[in-house]
Amino acid sequence: MAKEWTNGFYLSKAWRKTRDAYYTLRRGQCERCMAECLAGVRRLEDVQPGIIVHHKKELTPENINDPRVALSFDNLELLCEDHHNKQHKAKPKRYSFDAAGNIVENKYYK
Repeated sequence: MAKEWTNGFYLSKAWRKTRDAYYTLRRGQCERCMAECLAGVRRLEDVQPGIIVHHKKELTPENINDPRVALSFDNLELLCEDHHNKQHKAKPKRYSFDAAGNIVENKYYK
């Protein structure tokens, strides 16, 4: 969950434009799933869509206004929900929705 001091940033036009451009550049695919696919540990059909543009270097109150950290493609990574949850050690959700709005069970749910 986003911290209160980030609210203005994540609603800003600069962030939305950066996020959307990065998503398009990565063609909507989770970068870590793709890396696993290239390493031979995941099948191409198991690559998940990226849904979260993640900051590799975490934003802080001190760096949130520094575009080299907050808006740089070098500091961004497109992640699926599972990889984002692993990054932040959150418990994955058992169910989610696909692009058509159908309920889908997470096969990686434990």
